[in-house]
This record gives sequence, structure tokens and C-alpha cells, in this order.
Amino acid sequence: MPSSALPVVLALVYALVQLPFTCSLSTSQSPQSSAPPSKNIIFPGGGIFFYWQAGVITHLREQSYPLINNDQLHFTGASAGALCATLTASEVDFESATTLALDKARVAGVWDRPLGLYGIWGDMIDSWLDELLPENDEVLSMVNDKVSLLVTEIPSFQINKISRFQSKQDLIEANMASVHIPLFLNGKLTTKFRNAPHIDGSFMANLSDYHLSEDSVVLNWQADPFLSDRTLGDAVNALSEEGIWDLLEKGRTFAVGMEKRGDFAFLQR
Repeated sequence: MPSSALPVVLALVYALVQLPFTCSLSTSQSPQSSAPPSKNIIFPGGGIFFYWQAGVITHLREQSYPLINNDQLHFTGASAGALCATLTASEVDFESATTLALDKARVAGVWDRPLGLYGIWGDMIDSWLDELLPENDEVLSMVNDKVSLLVTEIPSFQINKISRFQSKQDLIEANMASVHIPLFLNGKLTTKFRNAPHIDGSFMANLSDYHLSEDSVVLNWQADPFLSDRTLGDAVNALSEEGIWDLLEKGRTFAVGMEKRGDFAFLQR
């Protein structure tokens, strides 16, 4: 991609990060979607700020909140939030996941490339998920009717929630559809999911398009004052290894404040 086109791509990325909280679009329930749950943790999109959300979940796990084997609790995510929702339900350790991601970034030479993650991030995420997630029957028992992923179908721009998955590969492909930032992930405008083209699941989504219920909490990195100076393009910057670990710690720290405010009281530890 010519360097002159990079601002256009970053502008699109910025829009994808912001739109979940500013735009409205009617949402069609996928035939595989379950009824809205009574309790929900919502993971909006945020690119590299996936690690901040991972820090919040890490704190909840350390404090023994009942995230797993809780029939009332659901996880809903879009874009990078889809990854976090999937890994949370699958009981993947986020520190191990971060270590693996950094290993893959080193092998790919991310920090030596002028365009960083551009064009190679998609393949990295795909193989990362394949290594992290349990195998077929085990992972399906963890995520089906427990996780909902937002995907945006093209050309209708219809947003669907996918809550039933046919296989581990189908789950990975749903995640890849939800995170597909046009051009940035692999140089392609769209990605195929269940024989239809899709783009990022947070595109033109409203917060109400997630499974919003009375007992819900939104893991929104934009609410963290320590991240308030983040600007255009930050969501897809190839942060240093130290920067990645710092994001995870910032999420963990912010979760302490959320806990003090009672944001997690509905989880009934």
C-alpha cells in the first residue's frame, strides 16, 4: 500500500473504534442467536486495546468472580472485543495469550516493518486463535449460547449476532469476520464468513446492538483517564512489548476502580 493511503486506512480504523458509541443501525438477530441474557459483559471494539480488556478480565479472575459455569452470564463482543469475549469464555489465560502474541509479532518482524501490523495482522490473529483455543467439542461446549459475536455482512451492512458455532474453525472464522478492518488486516476489503463477505463487527454498531441488559457492564477502554490522550491510529499501532504489558496492567488497575464503584456487583461473587 502506498504510504499516502495510510491516513485513509487509519481514518477508517478510527471510525470503527468510535462508532459503537455514536451511531445507530437496526440490528437483525441471527437465526443462531440466543435470547438476551439476564447478565452480560460487553466487549466493544478497540484494536490493540484488546489488552486493556484482557487486563480487566484478568482482575476478575484473580478475584474469583464467577465468569465460568454461570448460566446467567453472557459475553458479547465485536472486533477486538470479539476476541476477548471468546478467550474469556474459553478460559484462556491472558498472560499466556499475550506472550504468544508477542512471540508471533517478533517472528513476523512487526517492529521492523515501516507499516507495522498492516497486511499481516489477520494471519497472526488466525494462527494465534488456533493455538490458544481448546479443540472442537471442548471449545464449543464453552462458547455456544454463552458468547455472541457481532459481524457486519456486506453489501447490506446488516449486523448479526452469532451465538452458535458449528466447529472450532467456524468460531475462528466468526472472530476473523468480526475483526476484519478493511485492507488493514490482510490487504482485502472483506473476509468470507459462512460464504458471505463481511467487515468489522463494530462498524456502524450501536451499544444497544450488543446484548444490553439491566445487569450489564461495558469494558470500554475509552473510559480510562490514563488512555484519554490516545489519538488517531493508536488502536492499530504496533506497540512495544512493554507497551502491550502496560495496557494489560492499566486494564487490571481500572478494574479495581470499577469494582469499588460496584460495577461488578451483579456478578455476585
